[in-house]
Amino acid sequence: MKNKTNIAVLGGDLRQYIAARELAEQGFSVKVFGIDRAEWDRSLTLCESFEGAISNADAVVLPLPATADGVLLSCPLAGIETKVRLSEVIEAMAARSLLVGGRIPETVVASAEAAGIRVRDYFGSEEFQIQNAYTTAEAAISIAMNSLTKNLFGARVAVTGFGRISKHLVRLLLSLGARVTVAARKSKDLAWAESLGCETLRLREGISPVELLHGFDVIYNTVPHWLFGRDFLEKADHSTFLIDLASVPGGVDICAAKELRANVLWATSLPGKYAPESAGRLIASCVGEILREEVSEG
Repeated sequence: MKNKTNIAVLGGDLRQYIAARELAEQGFSVKVFGIDRAEWDRSLTLCESFEGAISNADAVVLPLPATADGVLLSCPLAGIETKVRLSEVIEAMAARSLLVGGRIPETVVASAEAAGIRVRDYFGSEEFQIQNAYTTAEAAISIAMNSLTKNLFGARVAVTGFGRISKHLVRLLLSLGARVTVAARKSKDLAWAESLGCETLRLREGISPVELLHGFDVIYNTVPHWLFGRDFLEKADHSTFLIDLASVPGGVDICAAKELRANVLWATSLPGKYAPESAGRLIASCVGEILREEVSEG
């Protein structure tokens, strides 16, 4: 059903395009800028400028992440000449309008609120985090399946950390018959992992898990602190595939890994790369709920 809410969807990757399409199907009037597509959905209005997209908008939807450098709008699907400052977006927005996005920098939030603009970041919602974590975990399984020369069934796999992503990842690995070891700091996490049928290992702060040096086919890291430094990478089995899923700064010494040509993959933004349609639908679901809560339709 068509409603009276006008929204501008700016920048982003294929997830953002899917989200724009889904929001149009929810009944919102959608203008789009910064997404070049060979085929375009007729339910969307493509604008040549971000000012045109924002004109008369009740809400502006930024991508996930909203920016890669803290300054420019993230526009990976636009032409290389497309460079829009988030400060310019805020200046073009009307007071009391709504700014929605994923991982919006605090400086941008402060600037928007100072201009009388309401801000909502869907990335922080528990619903989004849980469902996005599942997509990340499934993508991480796909990476291993396409990289190993053996089945995951019977493979020895370690998972460091036991947060949202790890919980989904462990469940998927166990269902495939992998022999899973969970390394975590908290006793309750180790107890949960053990109850699921995993081997467990207690992590100690600031100390590399030497127990993982040998005998593992895959190590998934979800801990955003250095666990795998030069010393670990030099001594670890060269056949072990280390997949870093942690947020910045990650858990691997990047410089050492490159220098040693270690078997390491930094797997970031997996939902957008491996399952953009599912990830885009999730974004649209969260954004649509925010819009219905925050924007008057009367």
